[in-house]
Amino acid sequence: MKKSKVTYLIFSISSLAFSQVGIGTEIPQSSLDVNGNIMLRNELKVGGTKTADGSSGNYNDILVSQGNGNAPLWKSSKVGFYEDGEYKTTSSFITTSESGLIYSSSQNDGIAKSSLGELLVTSASIWKELPNLSTKFSVDDSKNKINIMFQTGIESGNIGSTTDQNIKFMCGIFIDNILVALRADQIDGIRYKNSNNQSIYTLNYTVNDVTKGEHTLNIGCRRISSTTSTPVNLAIGQSLDNSVANSFMLQSVLKFDVSELIKVTR
Repeated sequence: MKKSKVTYLIFSISSLAFSQVGIGTEIPQSSLDVNGNIMLRNELKVGGTKTADGSSGNYNDILVSQGNGNAPLWKSSKVGFYEDGEYKTTSSFITTSESGLIYSSSQNDGIAKSSLGELLVTSASIWKELPNLSTKFSVDDSKNKINIMFQTGIESGNIGSTTDQNIKFMCGIFIDNILVALRADQIDGIRYKNSNNQSIYTLNYTVNDVTKGEHTLNIGCRRISSTTSTPVNLAIGQSLDNSVANSFMLQSVLKFDVSELIKVTR
């Protein structure tokens, strides 16, 4: 009789040690099987042992599976979290070109202003396209931002000893052949420098809510006017003659990012 009681006790302890607990289910499939919602009022620790406490991770860590039979690990995310209503960068582009535009002293178009919506490529266009910068991009959401940065070198010819000489010019950003941003500038001649003069032109702009689909971004420029005492040539995005600066030093750089609105479906 004693032997039977001892055997029953051992069997009971063994069954308890390997039992499975089910909450909301009568047939648990794991050591703890919860069929329902779980409310945690404090930290969640993973990876502990009989002698060591588990880890609750650091602020903004994410729980990453380590595969079957292994405890998950808390890991820091190298990609930022985005909330509903924020914009996320979906693609980035950068293009450079050492091929630019050269205008002679007689190629002033004489038009002081331009308006958004002008076309780049038409028979009557006053704009010239900067070569090798054309870039295709696409957007998937109608709520988007195209953040554009364009920078190029400018070089004007030698004005000698003449005073107060300058050349006015303008560059613009075109999407699908339509002008969406522009900025005018001028390069001033330096008296008695006795060589070409250089400067940097920069245009930053954000275009909002481009239509969904594929688009093409281009850069166009034009020479507006110049003082007439000493007619000199103008180069945009390249050197005039490599006498002072070469085309690598004056090359154009076009960089832009496409960001789209985050929409969280709950």
